[in-house]
Amino acid sequence: MNLMLIGIAALVAGTAIFAMQDKPGGDPIQPPGMDAAMQEYMKSTMPGEHHKHLDQFVGKWNTVTKTWMAGPQGPATETSGTSEVKWVLGRRFLMEEHKGQLMGQPYEGIGLTGYDNYRNMYVASWTSNMGTVMLTMTGARNPKTGVFTYYGEMDEPMLKVTGRTVKYVNKVVDNDKHVFSVVDLHAAEDYRVFEITYTRVK
Repeated sequence: MNLMLIGIAALVAGTAIFAMQDKPGGDPIQPPGMDAAMQEYMKSTMPGEHHKHLDQFVGKWNTVTKTWMAGPQGPATETSGTSEVKWVLGRRFLMEEHKGQLMGQPYEGIGLTGYDNYRNMYVASWTSNMGTVMLTMTGARNPKTGVFTYYGEMDEPMLKVTGRTVKYVNKVVDNDKHVFSVVDLHAAEDYRVFEITYTRVK
């Protein structure tokens, strides 16, 4: 049993013990506001309207990745790949599995994207075979444009720099195409590092 499960079990057990303590009449004590609090908690665990906006990313995709090693003004290196995106954990998170090439090497990556009902923000993570780091990001969807914008941090071991502020932008072109960009805000407002174009496989 992992630490998270142990913590949940302890919380449930503690609540049950508190609720079953006898009061003078012999009936179990109901903690004040417990019903309302539990209902609010259960509501926060369920997928909702914000999760529906992620439906458009489900499917199989061909990808073209542009990489700017010398900055966005320099030439870009292009590589191709594939991605499969599907709902997991009761439609609470999207899981993406990507395969392709990066800097001449085989590249595999796995990402999760969802919506945190409690914090009212989109959340995502990414990890790959090109390192031991797990990138995390949080953001929002613009209701007018449908663009998802996330912010997070990225380290640069070659430069001995940690915690560079990074912006991730996922622009939906239409139901069959979207473009994901990575911008290094530590370098400049428009300093693109990666741009991945997803085209749906039909």
